[in-house]
Amino acid sequence: MAEAAPQSQLTPRPPPQDGPFILRKLVSDLPLSADGDAADVRITCVEVWNGNLYVGTSAAEIIHFVLLPPEPDDTSGEPTAIIASRLEPPHSDPNGPGVQQILILPKVNKACILCNNTFSIYSLPELSPESNFKPIACLWVGGVDLNEGQDDDADGGVDVVIGLKKRLRLVHISEHSPPRALKTIEYGGCLTSVRRDAYSCAADAHSYALLDVVHQQKIGLFPISSLDPDAGDVGGAAENIASIPQPPSRSVSNASPVPRVQEEQRGHARSTSLNMLGLGGPPSRTESPRAPRQRYGFDVPESLSRNMSPASARSPGRAPGGEAGERSSSLPRSGATSPEKPLPPPPEGENVPQVQVEEPRKPPPFVPLRPHVASPNPNEFLLTVGTTPSEPGVGMFVNLDGDMCRGSIQFSSYPDSIVVDGSGIDLAASTGPDVDAEEGYVIAAVHREEEEELMYGVEIQRWDVDPSDAESNKEWLDLSGTGLLTQETGTHVATPLGMRTVVEPYDLILSEIGAKLSVKRLQLGTVANPEEATKATTAAQVKADREFTDRLSRLQTRNLLWADDQIWWTVRNPLVLRLDARLEKAQFTATGDGTRIQPDRRQLEKVLGDIRGQEPQNESEYLSLIYIRQKASVMLFMDVILRTKTNIIIFENEKRITEQALIEGEVDPRVVLSLLPILQKEVVQGPEGIQISGGITTLVEQFLQQNDLAAMPTDINGPFGDNLLHFLKRYLQFWKRQKGMASVTNDPNVFRSVDAALLHILLLLDQGSAKGSSSPGTHRAELNELVDKEVDCFERAVELLEQFKRLYLLSRFYQGNCKSSEKAPNVLATWKRILDGEEDKGGEFVDGERTLRTYLSRLRDKSLVEEYGAWLANRNPKLGVQIFADDQSKVKFEPSQAVALLREKAPGAVKEYLEYLVFGKKHTQYVNELIAFYLDTVITELESNSEARAMLAQTYETYRILVPPKPTYHSFITDNAIPAEWWQARLRLLQLLGSNQPATSSYDVSSILSRLQPFEQELVPEMIILNGRQERHQEALRLLVHGLGDFDTSISYCLYGYSSIFRPITAGHLPIPASELPSRAEQSRLFNFLLQDFLQIEDLSQRVERTSELLERFAGWFDIGDVLALLPSDWSVDVFSAYLINSLRTLVREKAESGIVRALSDAQNSQASCEVVVQREKIGATFERGE
Repeated sequence: MAEAAPQSQLTPRPPPQDGPFILRKLVSDLPLSADGDAADVRITCVEVWNGNLYVGTSAAEIIHFVLLPPEPDDTSGEPTAIIASRLEPPHSDPNGPGVQQILILPKVNKACILCNNTFSIYSLPELSPESNFKPIACLWVGGVDLNEGQDDDADGGVDVVIGLKKRLRLVHISEHSPPRALKTIEYGGCLTSVRRDAYSCAADAHSYALLDVVHQQKIGLFPISSLDPDAGDVGGAAENIASIPQPPSRSVSNASPVPRVQEEQRGHARSTSLNMLGLGGPPSRTESPRAPRQRYGFDVPESLSRNMSPASARSPGRAPGGEAGERSSSLPRSGATSPEKPLPPPPEGENVPQVQVEEPRKPPPFVPLRPHVASPNPNEFLLTVGTTPSEPGVGMFVNLDGDMCRGSIQFSSYPDSIVVDGSGIDLAASTGPDVDAEEGYVIAAVHREEEEELMYGVEIQRWDVDPSDAESNKEWLDLSGTGLLTQETGTHVATPLGMRTVVEPYDLILSEIGAKLSVKRLQLGTVANPEEATKATTAAQVKADREFTDRLSRLQTRNLLWADDQIWWTVRNPLVLRLDARLEKAQFTATGDGTRIQPDRRQLEKVLGDIRGQEPQNESEYLSLIYIRQKASVMLFMDVILRTKTNIIIFENEKRITEQALIEGEVDPRVVLSLLPILQKEVVQGPEGIQISGGITTLVEQFLQQNDLAAMPTDINGPFGDNLLHFLKRYLQFWKRQKGMASVTNDPNVFRSVDAALLHILLLLDQGSAKGSSSPGTHRAELNELVDKEVDCFERAVELLEQFKRLYLLSRFYQGNCKSSEKAPNVLATWKRILDGEEDKGGEFVDGERTLRTYLSRLRDKSLVEEYGAWLANRNPKLGVQIFADDQSKVKFEPSQAVALLREKAPGAVKEYLEYLVFGKKHTQYVNELIAFYLDTVITELESNSEARAMLAQTYETYRILVPPKPTYHSFITDNAIPAEWWQARLRLLQLLGSNQPATSSYDVSSILSRLQPFEQELVPEMIILNGRQERHQEALRLLVHGLGDFDTSISYCLYGYSSIFRPITAGHLPIPASELPSRAEQSRLFNFLLQDFLQIEDLSQRVERTSELLERFAGWFDIGDVLALLPSDWSVDVFSAYLINSLRTLVREKAESGIVRALSDAQNSQASCEVVVQREKIGATFERGE
């Protein structure tokens, strides 16, 4: 991916338009002149209806175009205009303004044309002249009831108002009948009028008036220009303007002069409207009058028609703009004085200071202003007033009673034309604003003078909010895309602009909406299977996508703007385009080049803050808000990436804001992952790829093309880890928790990517952790939790864990994610790799052999238990054999099967298994087999290895030359044991042979003895034990004394029997149970055998020492006569003096004890005899008589 983007990518784009309205071209390059010379021809009015475009020109021509809809693949969305006819309406003034009005009446398929003050009627759509109507002269035509729907009373025709020179005429036009006059209203010189039911707001050249066309009444409102010297005093009570013989009521037209008296009376009777502009005196209307029984037209209370204060004198230089920014009031000003009350005389006798009076500034010359009337809703009219065309103008709102109903609005200059759009939102409504209500806007074509040249622009402001808010939020329509010569700001052009609201809404498609909201494939590198990706999108799906896009992109508008030979629709800017324009502005920082993406975080956060909590009103707004949240969150993430790329550590609050934006936006997490160098490879795409909104697709592809992310530093201990990995981990964990929810995508590729990326991040973050098990709250604990649960990316997870050398985690992953049939084999194979020495960087497999042994005991697969049990038995026989002898295991083995298996696969564990069976499980039937195993081991070694025989002989010799006191021979060979297997087997053999327990002593002595016979010189201890088992104690003692020289063991043999001699001795305990001790007689007999062997020791000193010690320690077990008979006569008495002394003492003690016992016995006998005598006496004599 190249660092520098292609030139096409770096070309600056036109500035985004985030205003409330945008322009969309309807037609351009119109042939305004029949001869091709259109230099002096301009558009004067435009109307669009039912696919037809009617353009009126200053050349007194109407050009009829047929609008053909654009092709489906035409991104411009502009219709094709085909000229159908060029018509020159009848007129009598060749130098007039041209076509002044085109009034379309759809209900009756008629068109009313006003050309050079000549009125004519035509049939639609081809503009055929009406044969039953003769053109007449008039000033204006219109006044169609705006409250009447297009389908209301379609057979009844339409009532229009024709403005004649001296009066208005209400005319009924129907489709199949000639026009019919209904009423004549005495109001001359009408230039414009807007009607709601019976009420019409009209204007002549000087002022505005509110007319009741049904009851033929009028209320004067305001002068158009406060500088108009002919406007007179405007305002007063309702006047009757019916066409009857009587003095005419005040007409605003100059053609009907009115006596001054009547004007003054009207000024006295109606001053409310004047006060709204600040033009009249204080009114006397102080309270609301009682309602009359029935109201007709503009009936007003008597207080308004009789008790009014006279109007104050007008100043010709007074402009209405001074009070325009505030709501006008009909209340009198504080301190105002009546013009009829004289001023008090000056005080007498005082020097009155002379005040220099400045000459008032001369007002500008009067320039007639064109009146403008619009009706934003059924209850209000909007009127424009001002002073001069270049000075600010004011928009006044009046209700159907002729009263000011809301604050006025201000225009930068007096408007050339105005239109209103939207019914407005009533924020003061008790039930809240209507969900279907639209913001109310006033769109005004204004102008200003710059360097002696007029520049024209379109000013847009709200009319349904507080005037101060409307003034601060005033905006200009962007005209930079019109192709006209514009200023640098793009809001003003040098060409006059015209505006109009057409008769019915026009449907148009904004392709930008579809381009941004429609789902497109995000191109990330090459497609693996392009043919499969192409087949994935079916024709039906393409059609459905197109219909969906058209539905989102379809808008309606009624407002036209024209200049030169071009016409545009003024379209309400959709929410998605407005907000996306703000995002496009935030796409580049002020210090950037305007082409390379460098998001402005502050602007992005402001956009997200502005739409937080905003409720969508329809499907398009719902999708728009989702799109904006997603795009803004992605741009915030791009900002983090770009700053990380330059090694900047980002503040925590900025990371939290970005994380929260990504979570709330719910953009496909694969989009986020595609922007990171390490995690790009974790993105999984199906045949359809990553489907996201087109606007986000364009943004991401452009960002990837402009930035070489592969060169981005990826040190997890640097900005990359601190800025990105931690909050991205939390973001992916949020997505993992969302899996399975109804509102979340069910695309498996999304969660494969999430799991793979989350695992990758945790592995990166855990690299610096200490080896061993995890503690709660650490990255390792999160890793364990992740792999223990279901993970969608099985193959990738295995690859990552292998790559990071986390084998124990891999085994946990297998346990949690494999199929039942594959779970145990994979886990055991992985543990085997760890135990065999393969690196596991986590170091978590502590006491792995025991863990494996426990795991095997829970398996039901016998083949696996055999395989890995034998492997463990080979590795750790003592632990491994427990698997085959565990009664709690799911798989149980018969000992014969286990022995056969171990002999085949783990020969070294057979001994351990047999020992476990014999010693641990007390299975005595395997004693002979265990002993045979020991014998085989030892004898095989002795037969094959002469060094082993020599080693045994050496141990005997070494032990014999040790000087007493010395350890027993068993302790000697145990302490000096070598690690050879046969040596350890011999120790266990001695222990097993010497045991007197039923479980271990039931072996076949004769068979063992026959095998040991050839090695009786080398296996002396074994022969001693076997002789003892055969009651050949004298031979056993002989071998102990003369074969081993183990005198202590020989004494132990006499005291405890043969089974005690090669057992480990525990201090404070007998080597054998007390019940197994030999009898005293048996012990004496054995000691006599031992004495005889001691007396045959070759070494005289040893013989004397051992004999004397034996006799001294165990004198009680010897008969002194037998001892004296055995002792050599040449030995000095000193050798066994201690024994003699002890023996004699024993004899004396025994004699004394026997005397005492005899005396005690005599005493007992005497006592018993005495008791017998006493009892006899008690019983007395018994006489028996003989027969």
